[in-house]
Amino acid sequence: MGKRNKWRKSMVLAFALAGGLLFNTIQPTEVHAEETSQQMIEKKAEIDAQVKKLQEELTNLQKEIDEKVKVFKQVQAEIKEVDASIVETKKRIEQRSKILSERMAAYQAQDNTVGVYLNVVLEAKSFADLMDRVVAVKTLMDADQELVDQQEADKASLEQQKAILDEKQKELQKQFQELQQKESEMEVKKAENEAKSLALKAQIATKQEEERLEAERKAAEEEAARLRALQAATPVVQATQNNGDGQQPQKIIVGSGAGTASSGDAISTAKQFLGRPYVWGGSNPTSGFDCSGLVQWSYKQAGVSLPRTASQQYLATQRISAGEARVGDLVFFSYGSGVAHVGIYLGNNTMIDAQNNGVVIESLDWWNQYLVGFGRIQ
Repeated sequence: MGKRNKWRKSMVLAFALAGGLLFNTIQPTEVHAEETSQQMIEKKAEIDAQVKKLQEELTNLQKEIDEKVKVFKQVQAEIKEVDASIVETKKRIEQRSKILSERMAAYQAQDNTVGVYLNVVLEAKSFADLMDRVVAVKTLMDADQELVDQQEADKASLEQQKAILDEKQKELQKQFQELQQKESEMEVKKAENEAKSLALKAQIATKQEEERLEAERKAAEEEAARLRALQAATPVVQATQNNGDGQQPQKIIVGSGAGTASSGDAISTAKQFLGRPYVWGGSNPTSGFDCSGLVQWSYKQAGVSLPRTASQQYLATQRISAGEARVGDLVFFSYGSGVAHVGIYLGNNTMIDAQNNGVVIESLDWWNQYLVGFGRIQ
């Protein structure tokens, strides 16, 4: 019995010692795990703050773009008002011209204008009748002079309105170009910040998530590099400058090869929207179109998928020379930094595009000063 109790005591002691050792072994691990967890929480908070800062950079850049869009829309509205004023002024001038022409025809039937009115006065049958006729003649003469004065005033006003319209159009073109430049900058910034954000998130990810985030980061960095490279894209010809030897730059000769069935369908779709106003960020008939939105939508209806922006469409197409261009190829432009504008080539040195004056078919002659090159859809 004594031996059994002794054995039991030994076992209890052994278990106690083992438990103590186990406790001492686990306890530091638990403390270490607790410290690691706290560190991870702090690291996550720090990374979240950095990611948020990257997002705020994009938000601030978007606010700048939004402000420019407001100015652009305001200038568009002002141009619409001036256009309406010009229409009204022209209408008044035309109506008055008709009246004055009729009067002139009547005067020419007589020897002179004075003779017309003199005959009216000489036909008076009494002094009172004479006075009435004199007043009537004076009223007619004053009315004629007033018509002439109004006509001259409206003609002067029309010239002033045309000058204002010209200035507004120039202002709109400037806003249009600045907006497209900002969009190009925004694309690069988005890709760069996406790569940075993914790299930060990978620091607190699981092994499986880390591999996925790393692959996405590399793709984002490659996209950013391609877009950054486009920032160096400059026009082939500066048509407004001389070569330095006093000679004008050589005119760009553009091909006019036949297009494909899909490009024909895309062009037919684009032509349906001729005259539609330009809408920044517009990519469908409901919202309206900007330049790349019109290209993307038109080709989508023809069964061809294209990226959303002018820069992305440039990267997605095959580079070809101007001489190789054919109907349906895309034509790209830069205002000095990045690809900012795109149109669909129609042949015969023309394109259809959405620009500050809306969806139009126009010559490349003016646009040649900004031409970067042509792209063929694969």
